[in-house]
Amino acid sequence: MTWSERARRVSIAALLVPAAWCAGCRRGVEGFDLVPLVQAKAYTVAPRAADGLCFPRAPEIRVLEVDNERRPVVLTPAGTWSWRGRVPAGGVLHAGVQTVPAAWQTSARRLEAAITARDGRTREILDVAHTANRRQPQRWLDMDVDLSRWAGREVTLELTALLPGLPPRDRDANLVGWGPVILEGQERTTRTTGTTGTDTGERPNVLFILVDTLRADHTTPYGYTVHDTTPEIQRRLADHGTVVENAYSQAPWTLPSVVSFMTGRYPGELLGEDLAAYGIPDGVTSLAERMAALGYDTGGFFANPTLHAGAGFERGFRTFYAPPADVEWIRKHADELNRHAVPWLRAHQRRPFFLYVHYVDPHDPYENPDMIGNRAQFMPEYKGAIAGDWIHGIYSGKLQLADPVLDLAYINALYDGEVHYADRHIGALLDELDPAVLRDTLIVLTADHGEELHDHGGWKHGQSLYDEQIHVPLVFRWDGRIAADKRLGGTVRLLDLVPTLVAAAGGKADPGWEGASILPALTGKQPEPRLPAFAEGMSGGPLRAAAVLDRRKLMLFNREEPFRPADELQDYLWRKDLARFQRSELYDLAQDPGEHRNLTGEHPEWTGQLQPLIHRQLGAELEGLWVLPDGLPVGSRLSGSITFERPPERWAPYFLGPADRAELRGNRLQFDLVGERLTKGIRIKGDFGRVGAIAASRDGRPLPAAAVRIGADAAWNGAPVAPAALRSPRWPFNGSPAGAAETLLRLWTFDGGGAKRTAPNPETEQGLRNLGYIGNHKK
Repeated sequence: MTWSERARRVSIAALLVPAAWCAGCRRGVEGFDLVPLVQAKAYTVAPRAADGLCFPRAPEIRVLEVDNERRPVVLTPAGTWSWRGRVPAGGVLHAGVQTVPAAWQTSARRLEAAITARDGRTREILDVAHTANRRQPQRWLDMDVDLSRWAGREVTLELTALLPGLPPRDRDANLVGWGPVILEGQERTTRTTGTTGTDTGERPNVLFILVDTLRADHTTPYGYTVHDTTPEIQRRLADHGTVVENAYSQAPWTLPSVVSFMTGRYPGELLGEDLAAYGIPDGVTSLAERMAALGYDTGGFFANPTLHAGAGFERGFRTFYAPPADVEWIRKHADELNRHAVPWLRAHQRRPFFLYVHYVDPHDPYENPDMIGNRAQFMPEYKGAIAGDWIHGIYSGKLQLADPVLDLAYINALYDGEVHYADRHIGALLDELDPAVLRDTLIVLTADHGEELHDHGGWKHGQSLYDEQIHVPLVFRWDGRIAADKRLGGTVRLLDLVPTLVAAAGGKADPGWEGASILPALTGKQPEPRLPAFAEGMSGGPLRAAAVLDRRKLMLFNREEPFRPADELQDYLWRKDLARFQRSELYDLAQDPGEHRNLTGEHPEWTGQLQPLIHRQLGAELEGLWVLPDGLPVGSRLSGSITFERPPERWAPYFLGPADRAELRGNRLQFDLVGERLTKGIRIKGDFGRVGAIAASRDGRPLPAAAVRIGADAAWNGAPVAPAALRSPRWPFNGSPAGAAETLLRLWTFDGGGAKRTAPNPETEQGLRNLGYIGNHKK
């Protein structure tokens, strides 16, 4: 794909900063921002420098991708262009430049850039940047020039890019892209009202830091003392902000979790069953798009290779960086991400900005440049065989621990070293914020999910819903608005982040959000939130889901669902999961935070409170005809059959137990279900036409027709049921206690049930295969 083809994949108009508030767009304003000025055609074409922007030839606006980072740029021929104007107090010029790929190849990979200032007869070269050698990969050249000593003076700035030795070529061969090029002073640029919401005059910058695979309980703000893993997060954020004690991810692995907290929606409602189609669906507005609409300059820097542009994660970001969907890029570290994010932050921090920085450390392999002799810095004396790149082999059963106690301690030390490495570079990123800018910046730090370190017999992530997987750190800092050194109790979901950040930015709430703003609780205007957290597996294998509320947690595992592993790895993980997961697990997290004592059967009232949170959410996500018993006494049997007009595609158990039976023969379903406290049943998939005969009996006694409920809650009259009569706008299952006065058999299809369908994306699919999330063929 050529650079111009890549540029066409991104809407240039959506990437540009609104010209209404850019510096230099109005007469008399000091400083300038190159791209919006060119967009507004506020320049002169002349052979010599003139007031304002001046080019020897009319420039163009394009999107240029270099080093996997897309920027909007002003495209000019190699040579010099200029700006003449007044330098603002404390002025700093930020300039980024690079050639188009064709010029990079034909110029023998050489680029020289310079910034020169002219003040009357005085001429001074302020900065020079160039490629080091021919073997250096093509990268953006970013320059920062302090112009404070020129403050208040009229100067001419000349920006030059040369391609030494470039032979005469066609017009496109000697083009260079400039962007960003911004001259701003000490005063922050004011923003105009965005397309939604109103400007309160107090809207902050927003810096969103995501640490991939970071467990809450391995960080200093959450009481971890084994190793000093996160001193920067503690000192820079927790000490000056609020730690949310009980924050939960909506999925135990990256892609569905990020989709959820980028949209404020549950991932299961947005993503299809085919993992290759995962991404932010078209028509669903992302956080970055909302912040751009509110007038923020937006930059997104993603280190995880599954979060690429083809999956929709670039939408709304004016500048976007993401590595290719290649498993080898998972070995890149925080320093690599900072190399891209820091220049952006330097260039944009004096204007309203939204910056998302997604570090991939401490995702496996557990390796980083801080290791001492290839050993974990927290345990360099270890003499065993375990290395940082062993983790996938242990996860897949290919490698074994020779000394389980010592080796496990060392694996924890490796992981903690990764956390510490990421923490240090988070500190380096925060170092770039001017203290005055920091005071007006809302910073949020969290993780997409955690990591299994053999706590419940597993490794890595994506398989379980224990707290080491879905309980994530969440820290907010906003000086003067959010209290310092404070802890916020209650349950919070990551899908609450979009409503919270948009509210802080002055935007309006979206009724389509499933998250809620916790900004009033963070600012002390309302009590701590009491929000039910739902999470689901959304990876290979049968359904697994969890609900958390008031420090009580229920997990359900659809053990009886037929599953044919796609490859050797899935087969190994499936057998392992069958050995370690129960169909139902209930925990008191206040008394048992490690989730070691399963209370299923001891607190039916807790199960009764939590399981509707799971079932109502899954009902909104899963397609098909639901067949569920309601009010069946514990130990009783509900038997019967349902005849359809046409044979369905298949049936699926919904948390059935080992004593339950169901069989689909042609167009007839037979079932025999045992009563218990868990809600369970059957889902019918495919086009089955009308529902014909329904026969059901409890403990051998036939149920009357009125005990069969259709759709929202209509009594069946014994006649065939058309598909339209089965539809219900809500989950109609009341969850009657086992042994209620009346036993019911409910049949319905849910209005709006089933995830949005998106076309499979080859890059996403290959990335997920490389990372082990899907097997060698689709389910």
